[in-house]
Amino acid sequence: MAKKTLFFVKIIIIICTFPLLMGNERCQIQDQLLDMLDQKIKPPRGQSGIYISHLSFMDPSTGSSLFQTDAGKLINNAVINGINQAQKTNPSFHHNAPGHTLEDTDANVNKLVQISLHPTLNKGDKINRIISEIMDPANIDVVVTGQYFEKGDIVDVRPLIIVKKDQKIVTKMTQFKKSEFLCADPVNPSTQALCQGAHDEISRLVTELLEQL
Repeated sequence: MAKKTLFFVKIIIIICTFPLLMGNERCQIQDQLLDMLDQKIKPPRGQSGIYISHLSFMDPSTGSSLFQTDAGKLINNAVINGINQAQKTNPSFHHNAPGHTLEDTDANVNKLVQISLHPTLNKGDKINRIISEIMDPANIDVVVTGQYFEKGDIVDVRPLIIVKKDQKIVTKMTQFKKSEFLCADPVNPSTQALCQGAHDEISRLVTELLEQL
């Protein structure tokens, strides 16, 4: 998509140069197109990229991480797919680049859980601690994670991103019936996988969150 956008913009800019060669005024939309190109394709000025890592989802109802659970691993696969899709659209995104990686470990996820669910911290304090204690040491700009709830026969999945630059958390929510969330793995029917619809929906939400950056 990014390559097509670049090609389209270049064609228009070439067309816009014709009036210049003829001595006419500069094409009015040329600067606007270049600005759009800078905003959508290039990373922020002074920065070579936007560095992204992911952590396994949390279960706020139990105050625990999904790091060692089958559901957590399956959700991770969908999340990583969503990040990869976003990278194809925006080449300034770098997932777990060398020197810019937050490892998805039980310790890191539990640290995030402890800060996120701390009973006496307000939202601003939580974000500041996440940035200073988790993101800064890993030299990353964005954490992709989420929350997972089970409510009877309903599974509530909420992907979210923590954005260092803007000091904010942005989330999206989707729900599935349990029968629509976990299915038999088509390759190995004795094991479970995310149902295709659930996998695609979680991936799509993660991509949409990152496209807002």
